[in-house]
Amino acid sequence: MTAQGEDILAWLETAMAVRAQKAQEACAGGEGRWHSGWCPEDKLEEGETSGAGVSDERDRTVVYDEGRPNRAQSVHIAANDPASVLRRCAADRKLLELHGGRAHSCPAYDYDGDLDEHARFYNHEVCPVVQHLADGYGWTAKQTSPSKGDQVT
Repeated sequence: MTAQGEDILAWLETAMAVRAQKAQEACAGGEGRWHSGWCPEDKLEEGETSGAGVSDERDRTVVYDEGRPNRAQSVHIAANDPASVLRRCAADRKLLELHGGRAHSCPAYDYDGDLDEHARFYNHEVCPVVQHLADGYGWTAKQTSPSKGDQVT
């Protein structure tokens, strides 16, 4: 595989590992299944203060702010819970296993921009599936390793 091909595969494997580790840590000993606790102000019972935020499967609050996330934010946060991130990482690893660093046929756009269903990629070439997976993890051609901080999300 070419240097760029090796770089992108190594980068992508590290990015997936970092993301999965962050998701596992966010589970905090649970399964990592979160749900939105958002509720309109007028539906709260007297003395109840938890009309917003996100809770885990044990009903422990994982996201709460006095300013409260709005409904769309609360639902989005819950939909991107650690369990869903871990499932996505596992699926992406399977795609990488099929498309990374090995000879295979894969749909690709040819030089005219037409979809060629019989494109052949060899061990030294990076197929578009690997490129697209890496894009989803924040890959840029200039980047040689994923950030251990918040840039790999």
